Amino acid sequence: YLTIWIEDSANVNETKVIELAKRFLDQHAASPFTPEVRMKLAEIYYRHQDFANAQTEFEILARQNPDNPLGEKALFFAAESAMSSMGEHSLDRAIVLFDEVVRSNGPLRWAARNEQAVIERKLGKSNDALVLYDGVLKSDAEPSEKREALCGKGDIFFEMGGSDPSNYQRAIEIYDKLASDKNQPIHWRNQALFKKGLCLEKTRDSAGALATFYKILEDEARPDRRHEFFWYYKAGFNAARLLEDDSKWESAAAIYEKLAAAGGSRSDEAKARLNHLRLEHFLWTD
Repeated sequence: YLTIWIEDSANVNETKVIELAKRFLDQHAASPFTPEVRMKLAEIYYRHQDFANAQTEFEILARQNPDNPLGEKALFFAAESAMSSMGEHSLDRAIVLFDEVVRSNGPLRWAARNEQAVIERKLGKSNDALVLYDGVLKSDAEPSEKREALCGKGDIFFEMGGSDPSNYQRAIEIYDKLASDKNQPIHWRNQALFKKGLCLEKTRDSAGALATFYKILEDEARPDRRHEFFWYYKAGFNAARLLEDDSKWESAAAIYEKLAAAGGSRSDEAKARLNHLRLEHFLWTD
């Protein structure tokens, strides 16, 4: 038993850890340590994206130890494994497993509902997903789970905007609500504002979209803000594109300079775009 944890902490050869865990489970099925060992084995399979084996081990743990504190987590990740699997009917199986998590009424029940909604969206069942998200929003779920549900609901209306443009306005209202939460992590606010900007672009309100993207860029420049680069860069590149489309080369260049100076993962991309823009439009600097 201890050897499994020693080998795992060494972080050298996870194949050996798998072998040790399987041997322990074969030889000590009645051990009180069996749930922990099976969880370790399942987690390693999951990390290695061997979702079929991960699902099997998580499900065995959940079925054999329904009252164990690890049981709910195992059932949740059995569903996550099924959701990530490429197997036939795997999404249907994931929905069933997530529903079991919900019915167990444990701390992961609303996270499971959100995941069910994601699956319904993948299956093209937007209305079913909306019902699930509304259930989370009306519940006693944690703020993080409600933010996820609210964002998911906005995303559905954005996707439905292609067939009915009035849905873009419904999405904007949801993203505004998400962005207005002052206590949330900055990446949620930036994501909401970015997606609002996309909605405004879809409704041909380029000026409104540009102003929304600028909000993200301006807030990130504040010294009291923690840096969030993913949505910051997406907003910056979209803002620069809108300015280029409007032939406002110097304004676009100023944004690329800001992105290049930010020091994140897309700074080099911004520098390359800035140099190209300067050469193409003779934006010489002193």
